[in-house]
Amino acid sequence: MTRTVPRGGQAALLFATMFPQAALSMLSLAPPVMAGPIAHSYGLPAEVAGAYSGLVYAFVLLGNLLAAPLIRRCGPLRLSFACVLGGALGLAIFAHAGIAGLLLGAVLIGLCYGPLTPASSQAIAHQAGSPAFVFIVSVRQTSVPLGGVLAGLLVPPLLARLGWTATCATLAVGSALAALAFAAASPLVRAERAVGARGRTSRLLDPLAMIFRNPALLRLAGASAIFGAIQLVLSAFLVIYLVRVVGHDLITAGALLSASQVAGILGRPAWGLIADRTRASRTVLVGLSLGMALSCLLTAALTLLGPSWLSLPVALVFGATATGWNGVFLAEIMSAVAPAEVGAATSGGLLFTYGGIVIGPSLFGALAHAAGFGTAFLTLALGALIAAWLVGRSPRPRPGTR
Repeated sequence: MTRTVPRGGQAALLFATMFPQAALSMLSLAPPVMAGPIAHSYGLPAEVAGAYSGLVYAFVLLGNLLAAPLIRRCGPLRLSFACVLGGALGLAIFAHAGIAGLLLGAVLIGLCYGPLTPASSQAIAHQAGSPAFVFIVSVRQTSVPLGGVLAGLLVPPLLARLGWTATCATLAVGSALAALAFAAASPLVRAERAVGARGRTSRLLDPLAMIFRNPALLRLAGASAIFGAIQLVLSAFLVIYLVRVVGHDLITAGALLSASQVAGILGRPAWGLIADRTRASRTVLVGLSLGMALSCLLTAALTLLGPSWLSLPVALVFGATATGWNGVFLAEIMSAVAPAEVGAATSGGLLFTYGGIVIGPSLFGALAHAAGFGTAFLTLALGALIAAWLVGRSPRPRPGTR
């Protein structure tokens, strides 16, 4: 039976799942924003920010695998707020323990980031019968880019006034205090009980096994690996491509990247609303896949036009599709399993997504170096078409499938 909550309670639940994810997104993105001063402090090249991101996401994968048993033991909301405290501690260690602290802090931030999406999915699993379910999930997923917006707004002025070590400390203490205050004040967090079977033991790879046992989930997860790769290629390579190949200046290219991210933030709830209204989440995902393919083709074609205003609509479409798919995908995964299994199914699906995030940009960069950006974007378009086929051909998942 589907359990619903009053509208006020629904809003409180949405905020309780968004705040931890936005806070940890901000904490994880703060070091790359300060890459220059951090690298200067230790005599390292600024490109070390790439190694930081790779290390964080490697441990995001591990934290994601650990999510299911931790959700059952702690409860999803309590786990989420504990992760904020752990991430805050990680950023504090990052700033105050030398080179070893940089490594340990990045590891701790990644471990604490990993369980957040499965935990928040489990927390709202009982809303699966709501007529606005996909919209709710999609709005929740805006917390990740919102964390990036917070990092962009808060870190530069703090850095100018305090230096990078004090900035890390300020963000860590502020996030921890805010998490403690909200958790203490929220009846949802205080009254939470652990979910799932009490006596059940789980193995580390159980979430992955759940995906492989269900062909529909496996195809969706495989498509999400391609989506994740395209999303990270957009954020990692768009500016470089627009400057070096198309001919835009750096300020314009940065503004176009920002426009694409804003389109993604707005696109997530918009696609969720469309999926709810049409009751056709799978069709929306196919449409988004085709939109990504078109965006890659149009981006490759920008070399023929040179720097022009036409780069803006291309960036907007690219951002709205390549950054806007997450909520619809997660809602489809969540709707395919019994409520108690939502955390594990989300964790298993995200293993594919994070795999694409880790591997995709490296493969794209190697191909761009060997054959040019045009060939790389055309290959990415082919990948998006494969994702559309995977989503469109997969059978509708049956709730509760084991």
